[in-house]
Amino acid sequence: MKRLFILGLCLLSLAITAHGQNSAAAKARVTEIRKMYAAVKEGQEYRKMAEIPPDVMVINNDYMAAGAGPIKETYHYYYSGDFDEDLGREVYETSFITRKYNVGASEYYEEILFDDKGLLAFFYEKGPLGESRYYFDNGKVVHFIKSDDSETSYENDPVFLFRYCDELRNAFNLLMNRDY
Repeated sequence: MKRLFILGLCLLSLAITAHGQNSAAAKARVTEIRKMYAAVKEGQEYRKMAEIPPDVMVINNDYMAAGAGPIKETYHYYYSGDFDEDLGREVYETSFITRKYNVGASEYYEEILFDDKGLLAFFYEKGPLGESRYYFDNGKVVHFIKSDDSETSYENDPVFLFRYCDELRNAFNLLMNRDY
């Protein structure tokens, strides 16, 4: 009886997730996020072609991890800045972050896109076992694409992912928006 109940709950949650991914609102949000992503990439490409210095902060970390050996991490924070009259200085905002790193001989890559409100809109990860894409709307997963072998699963409980992305964004704010 317990097994049937648990099986029923699993099937119900899968049906709800599948319905949520196929709704018109979810499709519209995914389209909106893809346009934001394309705009960020076009902006980077334009700056490169126009030979304008990129608005990017690059952080490289090299360290030794127990059991994994030497690890190399590279973060790219793409940002924009506006003059804040109240503060009397430039204030910088990041909307796109990339991270490339290794654990042992395995290479990993991540992309994080924030929307206009500063909320997580898109998360992409690629590792040796596969890749996955997550699309968000107001703190909820509205669509995800996962290869069969991808390592993480945020579609049911993205709390850790939100915390991780917020910490990366806060690190940028601490470094770029200091008061002197």
